[in-house]
Amino acid sequence: INAVMLHQRQRHSEGTILQADMRGMLRALKKNKVVWYAPDQDFGRRTSVFAKFFGIKAATIPATARLAKMSGAAVVPYVPRRLPNGNYSIDIGPAWENYPIGDELADAQRVNDWVEAEIKKSPTQYLWVHRRFKTQPEGKGLFYKKN
Repeated sequence: INAVMLHQRQRHSEGTILQADMRGMLRALKKNKVVWYAPDQDFGRRTSVFAKFFGIKAATIPATARLAKMSGAAVVPYVPRRLPNGNYSIDIGPAWENYPIGDELADAQRVNDWVEAEIKKSPTQYLWVHRRFKTQPEGKGLFYKKN
């Protein structure tokens, strides 16, 4: 399945940079290339801060702010929406001002707040099968029941 997904992504882009290849993303940004990065993924405790998402602390990767700071790139949010006829529309927002501010938690919270606000506009458009709360802060129990 991963190979099929990678093939589909590469059909419509200059290339794919793997999630762990921060240097590759940074090189692309410094060349003024567009980099799409999914900020709402749970990659575990090691690389995350815990920012609220729908009122629940969620492991949130601070890479969006780090990449913007290190490259000088603007963060321009966008939302693809599937239309009833099967096509897509893309809403592109203005570049964020005063971002990042240098506080990893506050910067991650801004990302989560934006994602949450967009989900509230069209809840059926979000990929709800992703276990967004699987990694919990130290001392917290499991969010999801074990099968």
